[in-house]
Amino acid sequence: MRRAAVGVLTVIAIAGASPAFALSASRGGARGWTEQSATVMNLQDTQDDGHDVKAEYYRTAHPSDKLTLWNKQAYGDRYFEDNDGNAWTVESGKHSTIFKMQVCEVYNNWPDSCSGWVE
Repeated sequence: MRRAAVGVLTVIAIAGASPAFALSASRGGARGWTEQSATVMNLQDTQDDGHDVKAEYYRTAHPSDKLTLWNKQAYGDRYFEDNDGNAWTVESGKHSTIFKMQVCEVYNNWPDSCSGWVE
């Protein structure tokens, strides 16, 4: 009697969180980036030119709501850093994933100078 070979197919599934990714953009004196798996927005004013900077961004929890993070205090009387020691940098709270962002240098009575959207 002949025995038939029985093949066994093994399927290995690798489960886990989505890979971490970061977004970043710069324009003039504005530099922005995400951290902590793109759940925190950072905004740095890199030039002592008197212009405020802002980051505009969208989060997955409310994908149609544009959020804005302002940095209006840089190079004033008080030096400040974010939680990672980056000078003249503000941070958002940690919430849902940021999937789209841009940074802008703000010019009063003129159009803002923005980096363009990064996804």
